[in-house]
Amino acid sequence: MIAATSVTSLVFAAISITSAGALAYLVATDQRRSKPVDGAAQFRRHLDALSDDSRGHLREQIRIAREQRQGN
Repeated sequence: MIAATSVTSLVFAAISITSAGALAYLVATDQRRSKPVDGAAQFRRHLDALSDDSRGHLREQIRIAREQRQGN
C-alpha cells in the first residue's frame, strides 16, 4: 500500500514538473513575440495603404481588364 502511494505521488510529481516547465516555456516565448504597437505608425501605414500611389497597380489592372473586354 505504501509503495503504491509513493509511485502515485512520483507520477503526479512528474506530471506537475512537466506541466510547470511547459507553462514556463510558453510564457517565455510569448513575451518574445509580442511587441508594443505604435498607434501613430500603424495609422500612417493605414493612410499610406489608402493613398493613390499605393493603389496605382490596381488602377492599371482595371484599365487592362476594361481594354480586354472592349477588345472581345
